Parts: sequence; structure tokens; C-alpha cells
Amino acid sequence: MNDVRETIGVAVVDDHLMVAEMLSQLIASQDDMRLVGVAHGVGEAIALVESERPDVVLMDFILPDGDGISAVRTIIDRCPTTHVVMLSGTDTDDLLERAIEVGCVGYLVKNRPVDDVLRAIRGAARGELLFSAPELSRLLGRLRKPSSPSVEWLTARELEVLRLLAKGHSTEGIASQLFISVNTVRNHVGRILNKLGAHSKLEAVAIAARDKLVNLND
Repeated sequence: MNDVRETIGVAVVDDHLMVAEMLSQLIASQDDMRLVGVAHGVGEAIALVESERPDVVLMDFILPDGDGISAVRTIIDRCPTTHVVMLSGTDTDDLLERAIEVGCVGYLVKNRPVDDVLRAIRGAARGELLFSAPELSRLLGRLRKPSSPSVEWLTARELEVLRLLAKGHSTEGIASQLFISVNTVRNHVGRILNKLGAHSKLEAVAIAARDKLVNLND
């Protein structure tokens, strides 16, 4: 059995008891994961995350006391090291856009195979961005234009960081690739978000793709 500190702490948020139980059993069956708790509503989810500080939250979109988006906003604000993967029964551009804007690292429709869920949890724990190129490409026409031309404002190093983000690299992965510290990467990402007028790393990547600063097909 792995040490608790070496496993991925996962919280499940879903108001459907059968779905929550199936996800819980799936997580508990993995040697590299541990279930930290289950919540069935927004308030319960926020309390659970604040108490247990999981690495990853699987967040249902439709909850009895609100929606998953409002919960994600509060969770990321209060627990910035926790990564959220949104779960939904439907695949719509509107929900995908909202999930990206609020800072989710991934979005899964509930008809996806179990292996996809496990890959998403492991990728989210590493800080990777889990949206596919086709998913981001669907949103390019919906994104608002930044208030100022972005390309002239980004430094060469910021463009390097942005292109690695577009390839799905985590903060730690970018630091390793560029031989800089994790804190330096975070500072670069903060400036990129500010310059592009983005709310999250994924939205920054989508804006950069729309403005042809990165190629999602690379």
C-alpha cells in the first residue's frame, strides 16, 4: 500500500448516489489514489475541499443547491493547489466555455470510459491541462477579443511558456523544460493571463490559438 503522501487525494462531488458510489469504488481500487470524501451539493463540496485539501476534485455540473461552476470558483479561490475536473451528462459548447473560464483543468462527459476518468485524475494531479485540441478549437469563435493586441505584449519567454501550456505541460514540467523555477513559471503564467485578459490557463491557450500565437495541432 502506498504512503498517503504519495497517493492522489480525490474528492467526488455528485448528487446521483449510484454515480458517486461507482466513482468512489473506482478511485479506491487504484493503488496510487485515495478517496478523501464524497459530497452531494455545492456547500458540502466546498466544506469537504477546505477540510481535506484533495489533489483532484471530480465535480458534477448539476447539483441540488447550485451548479458545479459556482463551486469551482470558490474551491479554486480558497484551495488553489486543488485541480478540478468537471463532469457533465451533456457536451455543450456553453458549458465547456464556462468550465474553461472558471479554471477547470478538464471536462468529461459521463459516457466516457473508466480509463479516461483515471487518466484525467492522474493528469490533473500533475497539473496538466486536459482539454483536447478539438474541444478548444470549438470555442475559438466564442472567445472575446482582448482589449489590446496580445502578441506585441508577450515576451519571448512568455511565448515559450504559453506554447508549452498549449501542449498540456504542467507548471513543474514547464520549469523542467526551460530550466527555471516553478515560481518563475507561475509569475510568467500570471503575466500571460493578465496580458491576454484570460481567467485561466486554458482560456489563455484558447485565446492564443485564436490569435495564432500557438498551434493546437502541434
